[in-house]
Amino acid sequence: MTSALFTLSPTDTVADAFALMQEKRIRCLPVVDASGSFIGLFGLRRLSRVLLPKAMLDLGEHSISELQFLPDEVVQDSDRWSEVSEQPVANFLEKKKKLLFCTPQTALPELLVLLDKSKDSSLPVIVIEGETKKVVGMVSSWDVLQGIVMGRLIKAKDSTAS
Repeated sequence: MTSALFTLSPTDTVADAFALMQEKRIRCLPVVDASGSFIGLFGLRRLSRVLLPKAMLDLGEHSISELQFLPDEVVQDSDRWSEVSEQPVANFLEKKKKLLFCTPQTALPELLVLLDKSKDSSLPVIVIEGETKKVVGMVSSWDVLQGIVMGRLIKAKDSTAS
């Protein structure tokens, strides 16, 4: 788990979020309100979706391949960035019912399942205090795999040292 958090407020702009993600090399940032309560995530996956042309956002039962008539320049056009860059990240958060998170007590097997189901590359680690959800860290598949591998390496080293 990474506990040195960088967070966004709901009023931070998409441009602010992108600048922070780029500067800190972070793919996903928790969004917290003024009291520090967790309200959502904003990440590169969400940013990529925000930048898609509007015609690609609501395809319904249709496939993106059916939009081949759109020229490449539409996807690369900076006009969409101009439309969204100064909007608050609160406009683009994942829907709460789809938002996955874990707690510091989440068992490893459950954590692996949650990470597999997650549409983002990491999960917020939340401590629930009454009605408030406080973000205490972020955990990624990399964190979990690194912990498993490092744990095995330490056990192997200890067993050879004995």
